[in-house]
Amino acid sequence: MKKYLFSSDPKTGEAREVKVDPKHFDKQLREERAKGRTITILDEDERIRYGLMTQQLRKGGAR
Repeated sequence: MKKYLFSSDPKTGEAREVKVDPKHFDKQLREERAKGRTITILDEDERIRYGLMTQQLRKGGAR
């Protein structure tokens, strides 16, 4: 199953998606943590659920 890596800066709240390199995934995690960033790893289903939840929150409330 495909993994999605999101990295966020706790100081600014800026979040970004990092393209996952399966061969160097552990290294990517170490590098992001070394930068002081917060890491979230999602699989395909979780990414869809989070996306839907974000859309609901932007529209004015979760159901």
